[in-house]
Amino acid sequence: MSAETEIDRSNVSPAAHFTPRPTDTAIPFVLCFLLLVAISYGGWKLWQVHESESSGGNAIPAGFIGPPIKDFELTERSGKPFRSSDMQGRVWLATYFFTTCPGQCLRLNANLQVLNNLSELKDVTWVSITCDPDNDTLEALRAYAERFKADPNRWLFCRGDLEYVQRVAKGMLLYLSLKGHQDRAIVFDKGGKMRGEFDGTSELECNRMHDLLLKLLAEKAPANLATMSRTKEKST
Repeated sequence: MSAETEIDRSNVSPAAHFTPRPTDTAIPFVLCFLLLVAISYGGWKLWQVHESESSGGNAIPAGFIGPPIKDFELTERSGKPFRSSDMQGRVWLATYFFTTCPGQCLRLNANLQVLNNLSELKDVTWVSITCDPDNDTLEALRAYAERFKADPNRWLFCRGDLEYVQRVAKGMLLYLSLKGHQDRAIVFDKGGKMRGEFDGTSELECNRMHDLLLKLLAEKAPANLATMSRTKEKST
């Protein structure tokens, strides 16, 4: 080999001295993490589909659900009726769940338990409504409520026929099916008006809901509340 074509290797760094960048080593771990998240989410969605199919496909398309119900009556775990009209003059919120839900419902209700135990929110009424009435009997609701040490006077667990509950949810601008629900907490003021919607599984959203509840508790009840109550009593 001639001197002109001979490669000068004195300026070439040996491969052993190559140091990978931190980002090069982090990328595989990030990709693995994202893959695990995708697999977990896919498994959860498949479980939802399986539950819907195994329950007889009773999920009713939104277009076939009857008109929304805003003034409703359900049965509380005590066997006594719960009427939304009885909440006039009180701050309350509604959520949906079912007792055999293995994940999101537990997180939702654990967050509600924390809020329910706060002394500054002692005048709030919490209403949890099942979307699996066939399995969530009054006995099942009582056992589930005990799991969260729910005060029977302040945290109510209610049930009703599925199609009726779907219409109740529709009145709150939510979609619901058998064992299928949105993890939303709907907040009502003392006049029965919807004032907020929050993700009950999110700590950040629950903190925001806490602030709204305090604000609503400080508000005065509508001046015509007594008149409205008397009108309803006469109509019934």
